[in-house]
Amino acid sequence: MKKIDLLGCLIGRFYFKKTHNGNLIGEFSNNRINIISSESSDAQNENNSNDFVGDYNTTWQQDGEPFFCKLTIGYRQNTAQRIYELEWVDRNGTPMFVGEGFVFENTLIGDYRDFVIN
Repeated sequence: MKKIDLLGCLIGRFYFKKTHNGNLIGEFSNNRINIISSESSDAQNENNSNDFVGDYNTTWQQDGEPFFCKLTIGYRQNTAQRIYELEWVDRNGTPMFVGEGFVFENTLIGDYRDFVIN
């Protein structure tokens, strides 16, 4: 197995469920916190299907500090629309996190990180 030094990098996992109104509710954890926290994302387009693709205003707190971002969810290329890619961007347009996931029993499950893998 290849060893990679990820010291200082953030690596986490999440799930999202879609509400009847098209918003997302979910939970996450990462290697910098010792608890499971909640995240809430309000849909910014009229996508009330069971699909997760779209733009969302999302919020969560970590160590008592609130965070607000734009979350964009799309399909990862060349995956027959089975793998999703996610990007969290701050209010200044700076990417904060990227992630990937898939749907199991109407729940989007995946990982996220603060670095890009080539």
